[in-house]
Amino acid sequence: MPVSAETLVNHFSQLFGEPPQSVWESPGRVNLIGDHTDYQGGFALPIAVPYSTWIAAQLRPDEEIHVYSDYLPDQRVDLPLKAVSRLAQKRPLSGLLGFVVAAWDLLGMTTGANILLMSTLPVASGLSSSASLSLALLAALSDLGQRPHDAKTLIRLARQVENVYLGVESGILDPLAIVCGQRDCAIRVDALAEEGQPVSFNYAQAGKSLFIIDTRTPRTLAGSGYHERVKETKQASDILGIPCLRFASDQNIDQLTDPVLKARTRHVIGENQRVQATIEAAERGDWSRVNQLLWDSHQSLSRDFMVSTSVLDETVAWLQDMGVGARVTGAGFGGSVVALGDREQQADIEALLIRRYQENRWALPRVLTVLRPADGLHKVL
Repeated sequence: MPVSAETLVNHFSQLFGEPPQSVWESPGRVNLIGDHTDYQGGFALPIAVPYSTWIAAQLRPDEEIHVYSDYLPDQRVDLPLKAVSRLAQKRPLSGLLGFVVAAWDLLGMTTGANILLMSTLPVASGLSSSASLSLALLAALSDLGQRPHDAKTLIRLARQVENVYLGVESGILDPLAIVCGQRDCAIRVDALAEEGQPVSFNYAQAGKSLFIIDTRTPRTLAGSGYHERVKETKQASDILGIPCLRFASDQNIDQLTDPVLKARTRHVIGENQRVQATIEAAERGDWSRVNQLLWDSHQSLSRDFMVSTSVLDETVAWLQDMGVGARVTGAGFGGSVVALGDREQQADIEALLIRRYQENRWALPRVLTVLRPADGLHKVL
């Protein structure tokens, strides 16, 4: 269901009896290329997408916390403030309660609040719904407390929510992309420097659209092979005697004897190179080259990093047959495919995927269209 500031404010007013004091939109992100590089100090190229977590918030005069959500209706939070510090010790936390407790504890909130969350962002599909939610809560609560934080601080706090409180070893890519997103731009993420630089990625000008295919194969980051890949790449960098695989070269691959570590290292080196090549191709309007880089990235993620699935592999292959650049995006192990095609191909893409998924008796995919990159986290009211 579409969400607007007016819709959110009206629902909040009906629920709590008066309008909110603070309204924010926190988009999701899709990574165009450069996956499983951030925790090895590498590069990535995400965009903010026009599918978001919306939050409306209001301070309460007492110490009660009430959080309602239209997309997590079974996870309503009703909590006394005094319970936050006790619950914050029971790590790892989970669910909406975990996010709420983490945000209150990190910010040292001393008052209660009423909060309504609405979303157009698919959950557990590789579009960073968790980082989007973390940043929505952190931004709105900081605003309510009249202690707004700068971008770097919000990014750091969002990472703490996931790393420290939820027990997920996520990197900087997700919160940085969501905070720093700009219209018609991708963000060149330098994970080692913890910086993001906007670069032109105006595919709309070339008559193209980005398609995010939610394959309906949910993945949970903390329960997937993500942690294993983090350990494997760290083991490889330790053996090579370098701080992280960002500093590895093709020559280093032969220094590794374990075939698994060789493959993981080969992916990280190649993926970092593909990020820069994609930026350069987009700048000169060479979208055919961008398509090839997307296909190459998927093959590497599937064969060398082994984070794909049969559903993801088949989906990319069908799109490639149509001349549409495509790859798994996010941590993998299910989730979404990102694809770049001509705007008028949308109906054909949807028809093909529905037919193929029906033939395989898979849950039908959801195709999200991104006409152009969106702005990042921002206050609406």
